[in-house]
Amino acid sequence: MHTADQRVKALQHELSAAELERDRSVADVDQYAHAATDGRPLTSRREIARRLGVTHPSVRAMVDRAAAAPAPAPGRPGPIPVMSAWRAQQYVEAGALGDLAGARVAISPLDILLESGLHPAAFADGTQINPPTMLLHGSTGETIGVDNCNAGYGGTGPSASRELLMKLGWTKADAAAVHAYRYVELGIGRGVVRAEAESIHHCGTMEYTHGVLTARLRPGPWRNYGPDGRQLREDIMGLRAWITEVLDQPDRYPWAAGERVARVYLSRDTAAARREPLGSFTPGQLQSPYSVVIEQGELQIWCAAYYATDWTELLSQEQTEVLSIAGLIPADMPTPGLLDRFLPRRRERPAYIEVSATGAATLQHEPDGRTLSPEVHYP
Repeated sequence: MHTADQRVKALQHELSAAELERDRSVADVDQYAHAATDGRPLTSRREIARRLGVTHPSVRAMVDRAAAAPAPAPGRPGPIPVMSAWRAQQYVEAGALGDLAGARVAISPLDILLESGLHPAAFADGTQINPPTMLLHGSTGETIGVDNCNAGYGGTGPSASRELLMKLGWTKADAAAVHAYRYVELGIGRGVVRAEAESIHHCGTMEYTHGVLTARLRPGPWRNYGPDGRQLREDIMGLRAWITEVLDQPDRYPWAAGERVARVYLSRDTAAARREPLGSFTPGQLQSPYSVVIEQGELQIWCAAYYATDWTELLSQEQTEVLSIAGLIPADMPTPGLLDRFLPRRRERPAYIEVSATGAATLQHEPDGRTLSPEVHYP
């Protein structure tokens, strides 16, 4: 017994020394993060918490220092902590989340972003939007994300989700829903409260720049098929879903509330910036440019549409369809008449036109992320 006690004390001493060295390393990383702005993405509290767990004393000290800083803009929170399943279990069991209220698990990060009710800034990591595919919610509103846990198939990710949910108190039957469905919501004491067999929301690529969530939509062969297997022409980009599910619901998405404005580019040279290189397209995709940008609040939707090929037409059929779906132009307006409507005194084309319900609104953010100086806008 005496030998065992000595061994335990020796191991405890080694553990204390290792923790002290780790604390020093974290402090060094924190100091480096303050001095080197280019290194902040890799040395952020979110990244350190991902590796060490937010209950680590050094990380908690960083959180306390951040709490003393000026508060973020109303409705625009800082990034939520994201950690491993094991760390998340420790976090919840330690009471750091308060009383556990529920969980969301999905195969699509976009489903988590839009269904969570959180501001996009909560998932921003620099200019990237990186929502975890699992969220745990506390009764007081605090939320944490969990790495490598998702839903929708029989593999490792959903299995990790199921195991964590069972450890947090859900039954085996409720936790197993993550294998059968691609989006699952669970409540404490209520089991599965929502389960969707398919992803709820769709998008090509997203980023978060200068306080604006940018969603890029491009026609492709991966969604919106009819019973006969043909692609549905009326919403080949998934734009109609964004309009009805997000832009038309400002009460649910206050960060996307405001007047709706569309910018329609008339020249390839002035189209929306940051276009993907030609080699980045999925086989079968249409390689049309992003020629229509729809903005409402802090959301911009870039839509791929060809330009008009006839010089007598201001807008192409694809551009007109996009505006019609967005509710910014009557669906039955004849395309040839647009030239006379918008350009009654001249025949040269501007770089772009801007369309809104009032005729006075313009984009508040340049589509490449810079602040905009208005150029031309039309009713």
